[in-house]
Amino acid sequence: MKNGIHESLKSLAVDINSLEQLEGNPRKGDIDAIAASYEEFGQVKPIVARKNGDGTMTVIAGNHQLQAAKRLGWDKIACIFLEGDDKRAIAYALADNRTMELGYTDDDLLNNLLSTVSDDYITLWDNLGWDEFEIAAIDERATIREVENATGGAYIAPTIVNPLTTQQQEEYKEELRSLVEVDENEESKIVANPNHDQKEIAIKGAAAAMPNAAPQAIVQYTIVFDTPEQQSRWYNFVRWLRSNPSIDGNTTAERLMNFIDEHCEV
Repeated sequence: MKNGIHESLKSLAVDINSLEQLEGNPRKGDIDAIAASYEEFGQVKPIVARKNGDGTMTVIAGNHQLQAAKRLGWDKIACIFLEGDDKRAIAYALADNRTMELGYTDDDLLNNLLSTVSDDYITLWDNLGWDEFEIAAIDERATIREVENATGGAYIAPTIVNPLTTQQQEEYKEELRSLVEVDENEESKIVANPNHDQKEIAIKGAAAAMPNAAPQAIVQYTIVFDTPEQQSRWYNFVRWLRSNPSIDGNTTAERLMNFIDEHCEV
């Protein structure tokens, strides 16, 4: 006989093969997660079923618990019974699902609890979807809420300072101007010869910002964030930049250039 029913529920055990799942159950659960919990803790709360009168029983709350128990090879499961007709059973099943949907999880409190036991149940948390990435996401959401509470949800623009001296800026501009060539379509382009460091040229300045350079030059730059929090702040900034009426521009690039002009000395 194999099952993981808690000792206090042994008197409620029924033959697992006598239970039928609720037909048309709209709730879709994670059987793997429930099975992982059952393996660690066993069954500590009963499922709810309705007797059919022919020796069988229909589960109206706990259909996924039943599937998890079957997957683990259990022969019995703890069950309590609800009296009533088919409509009452369906009504209870819907109410049970809905009450779970109406609840929510407080990320701050969840994170506090997880941090106290995370090292002791690493495999279980992974099976339940609380891997390192999910825990990092919880931390990120908590950080975002802290910032929003402190600022009233407004984006605080950073102060951007050009690290180059005025002389260095002029030297870079002069070097970029020397690389400008005009093609057959009379379009100005920056053309770096093989002796130049392509990355260095790109970093020294966008061609579109230079006099006599290509007016539609494109410089692509990949940002690799160190933490999810940094990435989240960047996306928040871009959303703020696009929606803020005080920043002029028809495109994100134009708005970004106007923002830089306003907040730093270049």
